[in-house]
Amino acid sequence: MFELTKIITTMILSPFNVLILWLFSLLLARFKFKKLSYLTAFSGIAILYIFSIPYTSQKLHDSLVTEDNLTLDDYKSAQAIVLLGGGLRDSKELFAKLATNQIAAERVRYAAYLQKQTQLPLLITGSSPNGTSEAAVMAQELKMFFDIPTEWIEDKAKTTKENALFSKAILEKANVKKIILVTNQWHMMRAKLLFERVGFEVLPASVGAGITPPTYGLNMMYFMPQSGALHSNMHALKEWLGYWKEK
Repeated sequence: MFELTKIITTMILSPFNVLILWLFSLLLARFKFKKLSYLTAFSGIAILYIFSIPYTSQKLHDSLVTEDNLTLDDYKSAQAIVLLGGGLRDSKELFAKLATNQIAAERVRYAAYLQKQTQLPLLITGSSPNGTSEAAVMAQELKMFFDIPTEWIEDKAKTTKENALFSKAILEKANVKKIILVTNQWHMMRAKLLFERVGFEVLPASVGAGITPPTYGLNMMYFMPQSGALHSNMHALKEWLGYWKEK
C-alpha cells in the first residue's frame, strides 16, 4: 500500500502528468481530433510552465505555513518533545555509515535547542522504507553532536499517520498528552492534524523561514522556469495532497 500510494502520487504530479497529456495529445491527433489534440498539448505546456517557476513555489509553500507564534514559556508547558524523522543518507563521514539528510538534520538541531531550553523528555519517531531506523540515527546524532538524551525511540513508523499512532502508544503509558511537535513548516499542518486526531494537544515547533515577507518583492527570475522550482512545487503539491487525503 505504501509503494502504491507513492506510484499514484508520482503519476498525478509533474512531470509525469504532463507526459501523459502529451501522449494523449498525440493519440488524439492520430485519430484526427486536432482541436482537442492542440488543447491537450497546450494544457501540458501551461501546467509545466506554471509549476516550474519560483513564483508558484513561493505561493504554494507559503500556503502551507501557519506561524507558530509561541514562546519558550509556552513550550515549557508541554510534557514531552516529539521529533519526526525526515530521511537518511549514506555517509562517507567518519562518524557513521548513515547520517541524517538535510531535512532531518534541521529538525534535529531545533529539537536539541528546545530540549536544552525546556529539559523535557524526547521521543523520536521514524523508519525508512527499507526498515532502517531513522529514529536511532537521529538519536545517535543528538547525543554525539549536542549531548541530548533520547527518552523513547519509535522505529516502525513509515508515514506521518503511523508517527502519530505509534507515538501515542508509547506516550500514553507515561500519561503524556501535551507535546511539542518538531517538523518542517511545510509538513506541520498535516502532522499537527494527525497528532491532534489521536488525542494529543500539540504545540507546533516548525523548522523553516516562515511566510515570505511582502517586502522581498518580485523580479523577472521569479517567472523563469527552473528545475529547482519544479521540484519545490511538486514537494508542496504532494504535501497538500497528503493533507487533503487525511482531512
